[in-house]
Amino acid sequence: MLDDDASTTQDPIIYQAPYHAGVMVDPSLDQIKAANWTSIIKTNKSLRKLLQTYFLTEYTFFPAFQKDYFLQDMASGRKEYCSSLLVHAVLASACHGYSSTNHRSRFWNPETLGYRCLAEARRLWELEIGHAQLTTIQAAIVLAIVHDANGRDEEGRAYLAQAVAAAHAIQLFSPQKSGDDREFNSRAVTAWALFGLQAVHSFHVFKAPLLLMPPSIPLPDQDECYGDFVLRFPAAKGPVSVNYANTFRTLSEFRLIMNDVAAVFFSDLKNTPDSTVNRIKGFCIRLDSWYQNLPPDLKTREISFPWQLKLHMHYYNLIIYLLETLRMTSTPALVDESVQKVLSDAKIRMETLLRLYYLRHGFESYDIFVISLLAFIGFMQAKTLDSAETASLESRRSTVVLVAKGLQDQSQNCYLARVVFRILKISVGSENQFLLKEVDNEEEDDEAERVMEEQVKSSWPIDLEWIDVDPEKKRLDNLIRRTRELEFDESCP
Repeated sequence: MLDDDASTTQDPIIYQAPYHAGVMVDPSLDQIKAANWTSIIKTNKSLRKLLQTYFLTEYTFFPAFQKDYFLQDMASGRKEYCSSLLVHAVLASACHGYSSTNHRSRFWNPETLGYRCLAEARRLWELEIGHAQLTTIQAAIVLAIVHDANGRDEEGRAYLAQAVAAAHAIQLFSPQKSGDDREFNSRAVTAWALFGLQAVHSFHVFKAPLLLMPPSIPLPDQDECYGDFVLRFPAAKGPVSVNYANTFRTLSEFRLIMNDVAAVFFSDLKNTPDSTVNRIKGFCIRLDSWYQNLPPDLKTREISFPWQLKLHMHYYNLIIYLLETLRMTSTPALVDESVQKVLSDAKIRMETLLRLYYLRHGFESYDIFVISLLAFIGFMQAKTLDSAETASLESRRSTVVLVAKGLQDQSQNCYLARVVFRILKISVGSENQFLLKEVDNEEEDDEAERVMEEQVKSSWPIDLEWIDVDPEKKRLDNLIRRTRELEFDESCP
C-alpha cells in the first residue's frame, strides 16, 4: 500500500469508472458555435468534442488559462479572454487526443486535422508577434506543449521564451492593483501556468529556467477563481465536482521547487561536492514538506484521476533524480542505508503508481506527460535486465513490457512516443527483443527512419537518472543520429 487504509471521502464513481468514460459538463460549451471561431471545423458538435478533449487531457496537468472565462467568451463571441489564435492552438493540441481522426501523430501530413489547426495557429501567431496580450501568451503556452508532443521541444521552448518576453512586456508577473476580479484571476492563473510549464520544461531538458523567480502576483485564495470542473460518468447518480483549485495550487508549489532545482543544476552555478549535498538535502526537505501538506483530496489514499496520479509520480521522479545525484556525486559515507531506502522506496512507489494509472485508465488516451514518466521508468529498468537477479528479473521484464505498451499506445496520439519507443527497443538489446514482440506491431523502414531524422528537433535527454551530468549524448536528437550511424556501420560490409 502507498498509504493507510483510511476510507475515502470522494464520490465512489471515480474509483469505479475509467476517467475517459467521463464527459465535462459546462453550460458554455453547449453554446459555442464553430462558425464564429474557425473555418477548419465545420460542425458545432466536432468543435465541442475537440474542446472537451483538450480540457479532459492536457489542460488538467498543463493549464494555460482560466477555463471558465475562455469558454464564456467563446460562447458569447467576446475576445477579452479568447482569441482566434488561442482557439486554434487549443484545437491543435486537442487533435492529439481526438480519437475520431486517423494518423493524428503524423503532424507533418497536410491531410491531418492537427496539421491544419497548427498551420492556422502559426499563421495567426505571425500576425500577433509584437502585440503582447494575455491570449497571445496563453496560446504560446499551448503551442509549446503541442511542439513537445511532436518531438520538437526546441521549437516549443522558443514559444515559451517569447511568452516570457511578452509577459514581462505587460507586467504579468507583477502584483495586480486593479479591482477587477476576472482580470486579476486571469492574469494570476496565466502567470503561474507559464511559470510552471517553463519550470517543468527546463528541468526535463536539463536547461536553466527562463524565469529564476516565481510571479509576484499571488495565487488567488478563493477556489472559484480557478474555474469549475464538473464531470459526468455513465451510471453515476449525478455530476462529480472536482476541486481544481487544489490541483492548480499544488502543481504550482511543486513546480516552484522544480524550478529552483533547475536553476541550481543547469545554470552557470559551480557546484562543489559539499554544496551539491547541502542543496539536495534542502530540496528533499522542501519536497517532504510539500508532500506532507498536500490537501486532503490529493493525499495518496484519495487520488484516482490521471493528473493526480501524475502529480505523485512526478514527486517521486524528482526525488529519484536528486538522490541518484547524491549517490553518484558524493562519498559513499554520505549515502547511508536510510538514503538508499528512501531511493529504493521512491522507485517502487513511482512504478506502483504507473501500474495503478494503467489499471485504472489504460494508456490509450492522449497524455503528453505520461510519456516522460514511461521513458524514465522504462530506461531505468531496461539497463538492469542483463544484471538483474533471477528473483527480480520477471518483475523488471514486466515493467519494460508495460512501458513499451504505454509508449506504443501513446504513439497513436503523438509522434514523440513513437520516437521514444524506438530508442527503448534498441536499449533493451537483441537478447530481450522477444519481450516487445506482442507490443510492437509496426515495422520500421527506411522512410520511417528518414522522417524521424527530419522531423525530430528535440533536446530532451532520456535514459538519465541523475542531474549533475553532461546530458548532450543522451539528448534525443543525438541519440537518433547515433542510432542511424550504428545501423549504417552494421550494414556496411
